[in-house]
Amino acid sequence: MLQKIQNRNYWIKPKVIGGFLLIIIFSITAIVMTYQAVNDLKATRQGLGLPGQKITVLNRLLTSIYTEDSDFRMYVLTSNDDYLKTYNNNHQKVTAAIKSLQKLAYSNQSQLNSIKKIEKLLQNKREIEGEILQMRQSINTSIFYDRAMQRIARAGSETQRYHEVYKQKTVTQVRRDTVIYKKVSNESVAARIKRFFLGPERIDTIATDTLVEFSYDTIPHITYISDSIIQRLLLILDNIRNDQQNQLRLIDEKEKELLNRNRAILNQVQLIVTSIEKQEQAEAVSQALSVQEVLAKNLLVIFLLGTITFIVLVILLAIIMRDISRNTTYNAQLIEAKQYAENLLRLKEQFLANMSHEIRSPLSAIVGVSRQLSKTELNGKQKEYVDVLNSSSDHLMAVINDILDYSKLATGKLRLESREFSPRDVVNDVVKLFEVKANEKGLQILSNIDQSLPHIVVGDDFRLRQVLINLLSNAIKFTEQGSIILSGAVLRKTDESVKIQFTVADTGIGISPEMQSQVFEEFTQADGGISRKFGGTGLGLTIVKKLVELQGGEISLTSEPNEGTIIRVVVPYSIKETRVAQDNQENHYRIKAGTTILIIDDDEVNRLIVTEIAKNIGLDVDAISDAKKLMDQLNAKQYNAVITDIQMPEISGYEVVQLIENAGYSIPVFAITANDMIDNPEHFSSLGFSGYLIKPFTEEDLIRLLGPVIGATGVVTGDKREKADTYNKFDIEEIYRFTGGNKESVKLILESLLENTRKNVEELNQHIKSKNIKKASAVAHKMKSAFNQFRVYDIASILQRIETLPHDKHKAAALYMERLNRRVKSFTVELQDQIDNILS
Repeated sequence: MLQKIQNRNYWIKPKVIGGFLLIIIFSITAIVMTYQAVNDLKATRQGLGLPGQKITVLNRLLTSIYTEDSDFRMYVLTSNDDYLKTYNNNHQKVTAAIKSLQKLAYSNQSQLNSIKKIEKLLQNKREIEGEILQMRQSINTSIFYDRAMQRIARAGSETQRYHEVYKQKTVTQVRRDTVIYKKVSNESVAARIKRFFLGPERIDTIATDTLVEFSYDTIPHITYISDSIIQRLLLILDNIRNDQQNQLRLIDEKEKELLNRNRAILNQVQLIVTSIEKQEQAEAVSQALSVQEVLAKNLLVIFLLGTITFIVLVILLAIIMRDISRNTTYNAQLIEAKQYAENLLRLKEQFLANMSHEIRSPLSAIVGVSRQLSKTELNGKQKEYVDVLNSSSDHLMAVINDILDYSKLATGKLRLESREFSPRDVVNDVVKLFEVKANEKGLQILSNIDQSLPHIVVGDDFRLRQVLINLLSNAIKFTEQGSIILSGAVLRKTDESVKIQFTVADTGIGISPEMQSQVFEEFTQADGGISRKFGGTGLGLTIVKKLVELQGGEISLTSEPNEGTIIRVVVPYSIKETRVAQDNQENHYRIKAGTTILIIDDDEVNRLIVTEIAKNIGLDVDAISDAKKLMDQLNAKQYNAVITDIQMPEISGYEVVQLIENAGYSIPVFAITANDMIDNPEHFSSLGFSGYLIKPFTEEDLIRLLGPVIGATGVVTGDKREKADTYNKFDIEEIYRFTGGNKESVKLILESLLENTRKNVEELNQHIKSKNIKKASAVAHKMKSAFNQFRVYDIASILQRIETLPHDKHKAAALYMERLNRRVKSFTVELQDQIDNILS
């Protein structure tokens, strides 16, 4: 099914890509062809516009020619210079139109020849018009008048007789006047004759003073012969008039001839223009047909391309819709399969949780009883039996832990811790742990630690220890003779980090090359006979590999059959300088005398084991099997703490916390559980527990759990690291990582935490005393995140209870506050010690 879905999904992408490529190809083709068609249409349109332009210019040319001719005729008739100016303007328009036609018809030689003919005809026309103008100028009327005046003047001079009669001196009194005459330029002939006979036109007379003058007058005596003068003048005028009439007649005849030639030229021009217009009209029709043809062709191409593209799109859409439908079906099946797998995973987790509880509970009883027996006086045989019991229980516990660890690794629920530890100590401790077992098989087990290995690093020493224990356990299991060496060396080191290589080398049976790649797979061993001979689940190396990778490391293997195996593990750690290297020294608490606890567990054996462990460390213990009796116990006796199993038939451990809170008691409650799947401090803290233990546990685990809460004191030594160590231990590693190892910054943050803690606790006390639970809840919420960050979960648990208290639970709030004050007091002392020693 999955393979089929994968095959289907594999072809979806090529189909979609292929379809889109086809669409792109068709689109590009359509764009190119459309562009070409547009260019063709553009060219055709440009050509189509030329006939219209030519016809327009031709019409303008004809209009200008006729207007020019009309203006010329009017000028000839009226001699008005305005018509001559208009004539010249139209002459320029005609010239411009001729040039425009030549540009438009540059590609048509026939039309160019016709235009040249028009240009030549018009040139002839203008020559004729020039001749007419010259003739007109030659018959100017002023010429005849000037000629007449000259003849009259000659005739007059011939008929005059001048006789001087006397010369007389006369004294006269006269008034002198100043006469001004009008000066006229460009007089016509008629005006000149008028001035000749009548004198110049008088404009004004200016009077002056009267003067007495003496003058001498000479009076000539002229004698005219009147009849002969008149006859001669008439004859002259008659001759002039006859000459003028003859000249005008000749000019009229010449004008008629010229005008007829001009009209013939205009007709020829009209014929040529008409011919060109017809050609242009025919060409326009042809081009219009061409445009229609090009348009039809391109429309057909575009239609075909669009149709093909549409068909391809429809086919592609159908294919995609089919694939989408199939994918929808497959997705629905996958979702169903996923839900089924999740249900199976939940069932698996539930099974593992139940198995963990059902197996760990009796196993816890076995371990507890065997350890209690070990502390009694036993004879040799009994001691041997107890040792076998302890060995078997340890082996069974290792198998269970492997299974549970693998399950948590597979589901991503395994948490890594970060703390200071000595890798040297881890190597030495693991070697010491297997010395007895190695000696029993006659094997030599050695450690080899590089001198450059850092004394203190930051990481998860528990998981490192788990990895090395698994590797050494396998080495001892598969080695019959020879030696096993566990070594640690620095692979690469910087100021802030170090990569350490841990190597486990043995002289065992080795692994064949073809099986080396499979030994890290689940439930796999190099040979089927190995499982029968040596036992094991086949999960050891799988868990080792996942743990190493979870820490950001690498694992590799080198092996030869019957020669031995070398496994190398490289894990990165951060480096942190510490003020004191405490070798195998951990703080443990000594229980105060008179400390009383209540144990609740429905399993009689486990209840007995927990009771005995508690009594062994000096606690006064009461135990009940049914949580229904809890209130009776609390009302009857005062307890320093309550330890309850989580999984009980009627009232669970979670409900026990609620019962105690609702009753108004401020008693720390600790959880014990065999369910390793909920190994999470925040889980228990959020539910109101002050701590928890995973079964089976020891007296030291119980002391470390109870000590910080119930106020025990004292220090004992120990070297075992368990889950309980981390629950209430103040952790500043996150701050070191956040600040990049800057001690000044760490000190500043811790001082701020100390100051805010004191301030917030004081404020919280005030709100509790004033019975303002709402404001107290807000302060508790604000404080809780910081304590969770520093992994001080017991204080965070108390703050969680205050935060979630109903607003009318004043008594419960006061009890929780009393408990918080006691715990914060010891926390602030520890925090102050951390601050004082950071820079020391």
